[in-house]
Amino acid sequence: LYLLVTMAITTGARQGELLRLTWSDLDFSARRAYVYKTKNGEPRVLPLTESIITQLQALPRPLDSATLLFPSKRAKGKPFEFRKHWDDAVAAAKLNDFRFHDLRHTCASYLAQNGASLLQIAEVLGHKQMEVTKRYSHLCVDHKQSLIDNVMGGVL
Repeated sequence: LYLLVTMAITTGARQGELLRLTWSDLDFSARRAYVYKTKNGEPRVLPLTESIITQLQALPRPLDSATLLFPSKRAKGKPFEFRKHWDDAVAAAKLNDFRFHDLRHTCASYLAQNGASLLQIAEVLGHKQMEVTKRYSHLCVDHKQSLIDNVMGGVL
């Protein structure tokens, strides 16, 4: 569960995108995961942090590279059933109304608060429509202030 959650936060990937990843979708040297089936139909690349790569490399490698990255322990070829583990973790953290999809919003919020533009956030999340990404615009104010100061500060 920890790896699944940290990958969701650091990549902004959707639950289904992560659960469908296979070992052959990973490129360890380039630190990337390739998602071929997405909600909007556009394949995308997930850059992976060094920490994620280290965690992935610590996992036992299956003989078949088509094996899911997060396989079920009970049903061959099915993804990891994490709902009970998720519910237990959310309860232990005393979070209310917190869904797995909220980790995607966490990723976007972290990006916005650290200076990413809306275009960059849209690219990371795989949004086709900028309207969807604009919900994070209020978090980009400091970045916009810095941009204006740097570019326009000496104009007048």
